[in-house]
Amino acid sequence: MSYYQPRRRGAYIIDERFVGRSMEAYTVDGTKLLGLVDEVSVNEIGMLVENSAVIVPRTAIAYIITGQSDVHGYGECCEKEFVLDEDFIGSDVQVKIINGAEVAGRLVKVSKHEIVIAHENRAYVIPRSSIVYVKILKRL
Repeated sequence: MSYYQPRRRGAYIIDERFVGRSMEAYTVDGTKLLGLVDEVSVNEIGMLVENSAVIVPRTAIAYIITGQSDVHGYGECCEKEFVLDEDFIGSDVQVKIINGAEVAGRLVKVSKHEIVIAHENRAYVIPRSSIVYVKILKRL
């Protein structure tokens, strides 16, 4: 009998699969960090930015921009915990973020802690904690 329980996937979209990938992280204070993901944990993301190691707490992230091809698969969400769940995937939305930015595009993925909006050839990964509101523009 094993007492080990594997870590449940699906809570975060930005996970260990992003190690080695390039991304832009925008913090709640307006700082833009452009670099490679070096390490990912539950509470922080380690990046290499201009040859320096930078550790960004997830609570400081307003949103992350990455390529649409970097966001793949299906994110598990939490039934009955959120109104914005898998039923809204494919909808055109507008998201107001706590740093004042607005992102409009198609909702392509949701998880317990993050959502992904596709706009042109970019994917915006937005922590739920950074969202002021989501306006549903067109629902499929």
